[in-house]
Amino acid sequence: MDVSTWEPTLSDKVIEHFKELKPPAGINIIKQWVDLTGGRYFILYECDDAEAYAAFNLPWSDICEIDSVPVMESTDFIKLMSKQ
Repeated sequence: MDVSTWEPTLSDKVIEHFKELKPPAGINIIKQWVDLTGGRYFILYECDDAEAYAAFNLPWSDICEIDSVPVMESTDFIKLMSKQ
């Protein structure tokens, strides 16, 4: 999951990026949310390829700060940890 933040003065540029958003091969977008108070965007996607990840996120680096957090469903996590 990525959490992207931006300065309010860059909102127009961010909107233009959203309009042109086309994930590269290797990125499967599951769900996206926008913070209604402004300045934040949440996107949940699957990606197993570092090049696809970079191609997806680098075009945003001039206008957003992106925090990437690897996540998994809690039931899958419990199963994984039970095998340890």
